[in-house]
Amino acid sequence: MYKFIGTRSAATTRILTKCNLRSSIHTTSIILNEQKTVKSVQSNKVLTIPNVLTMSRIAATPFIGHFIITSNLTPALGIFAYCCITDFLDGYIARKYKLGSMAGSILDPMADKLLMLVTTVAMTMPSGPAIIPLPLAFLIVGRDFGLAVAAFVLRYTSLKKVYKRITWKSYWNFFKYPSAMVKPSQISKWNTFLQMIYLGLGVIVLMKDKKIDMEGEENDEKDKENTPLLTSFKWLGFIVGGTTVLSGASYALSRNAIRVLKI
Repeated sequence: MYKFIGTRSAATTRILTKCNLRSSIHTTSIILNEQKTVKSVQSNKVLTIPNVLTMSRIAATPFIGHFIITSNLTPALGIFAYCCITDFLDGYIARKYKLGSMAGSILDPMADKLLMLVTTVAMTMPSGPAIIPLPLAFLIVGRDFGLAVAAFVLRYTSLKKVYKRITWKSYWNFFKYPSAMVKPSQISKWNTFLQMIYLGLGVIVLMKDKKIDMEGEENDEKDKENTPLLTSFKWLGFIVGGTTVLSGASYALSRNAIRVLKI
């Protein structure tokens, strides 16, 4: 009798232990799922401080092109400097305070490309200062244009795998229907940095030219004063051309540059 009760008690203990273990695993699973859900919600936020800074860059960029073409170079340089500083600042804030988001991964490279394209075109146009050589301008614009086309094709194909019908509205709603996350390579970051220095230096060269013209100095004296700046600008152009090619190749050849998301 006592042996039966003891055996039954041991069996009951084992059953209770298994039940408690399953309950613990289930509770842990629920907590982890809730944490993942919260993390997912945070990562899909649009109006974060880094994203607001990025959107302000996008809004400010067209004014840079306008001011360069109309030879209002002081505000052009000021806005260009603002865009460069906030490009560093939004990334720093996102990393430090863990405010990275899906929207940010799309908006930030978009803002960078828009800044480079608008400023490059404005400084190359015949009606403008035409200070950037056409081959380099085609290289910068062509690389970004190629990446943009590839991104549009990738988005369509990735959405097509999940949805039978893709509407115009859903295709352009990157935040509600994210399909890919862009991870810039190290060479791409250096390329953007060098392009910013190159274009900023170009605006300074134009400002120096304008100042000398207003002072009415002779052409020989003008060339003499501007030679160091122009030489630096030209040599930096060769470096930027090289990093632009390498950056485009890194996106084309790397498997980690663009990660297709599971929708």
